[in-house]
Amino acid sequence: MVSFAGRKRWFLLTFPLLLALTVWQTRVETDLNAFFTATGDEDSRLLSGLLQSGELSRRYLLVVETRPKAYPSVRVGLSPAGLVSRLQGRLSAIAGVEQVWPADQPPREWLEAVAFYAPYHARIFSLYPEQDALKLFDPDATTGRAEALKQILLAPQGGFVKTIAKQDPLLLSLNGFKELQGQFQSQAGSNAESATLILQSRPAAMDSAAHQALQNAIRAEFDALNAEAGDDFRLSMAGVPVVGVAANGEINRDVTLVSTVSSVLVILVFLLLFRSFAALHWIVMIQATSFLFGTLAVALSFQHVHSLTLALGASLIGICVDYPIHVMVHSAKHRTPLSAVVRLLWPSLFMGGLTTVIGYIALGMTGFPGFEQIAVFAVASIAASLGLTRWLLPAVLVHTRLHVAHVPGVAVWVGFCARRRKGLWLLFGLLVLAALLPMPNLRWVDDMQKLAMNMDLLKQQDASVRAHFASIEPGRFVLIQGSDMETALQRSEAAERRLRDLKSQGVLQAYHGLFPWLVSQSLQTSNADVYGMAMDEPFRAAWRSALGQAGLSVEKLGALPDAGNVLRPEEVLKSPVRQLLSGRLLDDPKGVALAIWLGEHDPVRLAEGLKGLDGVRYFSQKDQLNRLAGHYRDSSLRMLALGIAVMALCIWLQQRRLTRVLLTLLPSLAAVLFIFAGWALSGEEISFLHIIGLLLSVSLCVDYGIFFIENRAEDSDVTYHAIAASTMTTLASFGALALGKTPTLPILAGSVSLGVAVGFLLCPLLIAKSSKS
Repeated sequence: MVSFAGRKRWFLLTFPLLLALTVWQTRVETDLNAFFTATGDEDSRLLSGLLQSGELSRRYLLVVETRPKAYPSVRVGLSPAGLVSRLQGRLSAIAGVEQVWPADQPPREWLEAVAFYAPYHARIFSLYPEQDALKLFDPDATTGRAEALKQILLAPQGGFVKTIAKQDPLLLSLNGFKELQGQFQSQAGSNAESATLILQSRPAAMDSAAHQALQNAIRAEFDALNAEAGDDFRLSMAGVPVVGVAANGEINRDVTLVSTVSSVLVILVFLLLFRSFAALHWIVMIQATSFLFGTLAVALSFQHVHSLTLALGASLIGICVDYPIHVMVHSAKHRTPLSAVVRLLWPSLFMGGLTTVIGYIALGMTGFPGFEQIAVFAVASIAASLGLTRWLLPAVLVHTRLHVAHVPGVAVWVGFCARRRKGLWLLFGLLVLAALLPMPNLRWVDDMQKLAMNMDLLKQQDASVRAHFASIEPGRFVLIQGSDMETALQRSEAAERRLRDLKSQGVLQAYHGLFPWLVSQSLQTSNADVYGMAMDEPFRAAWRSALGQAGLSVEKLGALPDAGNVLRPEEVLKSPVRQLLSGRLLDDPKGVALAIWLGEHDPVRLAEGLKGLDGVRYFSQKDQLNRLAGHYRDSSLRMLALGIAVMALCIWLQQRRLTRVLLTLLPSLAAVLFIFAGWALSGEEISFLHIIGLLLSVSLCVDYGIFFIENRAEDSDVTYHAIAASTMTTLASFGALALGKTPTLPILAGSVSLGVAVGFLLCPLLIAKSSKS
């Protein structure tokens, strides 16, 4: 048996080792996607991947504008386009930049990729080969085409076209890329007052630290050029990474604020109750150790520890401190050694900790990824707190004199409930019946955006920047799936044909398809067949004649090659083209998944217009998030019921009396009912976060029921004072969550605090003093 002095020494020796190990193993993650987005089904995994590393989610939109002046004057300095041209070169040299280009011009890599397709021109020239052949292979049109070729070769881009024309004299390969040219022409481009750039970054969209550094570097380069230009310009940025960095800043603020306020409030409550700085010192160390155990358990169980896990974990301080406080209240009141009190109360403490752990395990099973971490954190920290309360607390406070904790009004409420129990029970029954009436009016959150941070100012800036660009919506696209690449490409081509029809009907403004970057073998065969039939001798002769009339070399451009080899997707994906298609080739463990990006569109009409196409559907990140919200809600309700059932089973295994089980659970269940009724009457929209908060409050209130009904010290007044002290620390820690701007935190703060407060007040009303007998 280790002596008290030995326990204290061991604790003081191992604490810094635990701290060092936790710091060494912990990698803090701030990616909101990792915390909020589940990956339990195919669409959820797809959504998570897009938010994390999709090409559009890593893109910045940059706008340089002239500053408005109070007294306009004739400008003779650098134009926005001139500054942007210089800025483009500087930004390209930044390590985190993949490429950067003017919004109204394709990047150089894209032009080089187009040249790659010249040898395959006869197989990729059209989505409608039979229809387009009438125009493309009309002998009477060869004179005009030869003259157009001459003009292009004499234009500034003549060198680029010359490379293609040597292998593709009719420039058929460029026919498929007409849509690409139109996309850039639709951009606002540069004018006297503004100029635009598109920047593709390398880091994952939600790597906030990397994007913060990148945004600082972008601003630094702009500020340097702007200073040289007389500070005449301003820079605006938009994109998913901009929102991610802003959200990360708010989350870090929340973590710091909640942790600090929660700790300070718990300390103040402790000093108010016990008025002992000596005891406070050890309690803080015990709770810090519990926090480190929780953090280390998460770090070892997951690849990272999310910052929101730490924020919510800080609220566990108010729960973990309940166990030593409960022991200390009894010890101070009866002047009994802590070791004896711990032995006396241990069955109740253990059962209370077990029911709380059950609540958190149920929380982790709701499917909400972030709460899996919180469940692991809670199990480890509560277990540590219970163990330290049993093993260490009597040793470190053996010579500490504790003030008798007194919470004003507690004895009065207990006495009132005892005297008026029959009348209060009657009132309680009526309230229960009344609470059932408004339940059909409960309103559920059906839009995940309502749970998002309030970033109205940032949204206004984003809209202002995007007004300079042709809109492509990263959150909505056409999803194509197939068992293999050939099947997926055939379905993608069918989808593009349908999209062209919908575009002509005004359903959408633009789309970015995979044709002709990737072309199915079936379509290549159709193109080659049409090409072979068109390349008869009359057409070849007409083409040679047209070249001669235009003054072009018949020897170099007159020979029209045969269709040539098939362009295989694997060859394309080994080339630089793969980089251009990174955002449209999606991970799908069951086969092949492709995406067609969309511009502004009518979601309902578009989804309806795509019906009937196998393996093709409209995908909306917003809709998927809303479906996830519904899934989380249903799962939370199931886990609430399951958690209560498992808690009841554990209590029954200890008590073996059904009436005591029901009385133990009754305060927490009644609190849940009354809170639901309050939400229904007030019109509060309920999300899965509200239900999760109630699940946590149930697991805490059950502790109070266990302590009160067992009453192991046979002193209801002291027991309820101990419960009151625990309630105060819980309200202090969870109440601090209300200060957070991340909606998750205030919602949990309200749900848990309401449940705990109502359950605490109902304990002496519903559980009589004589229950122990």
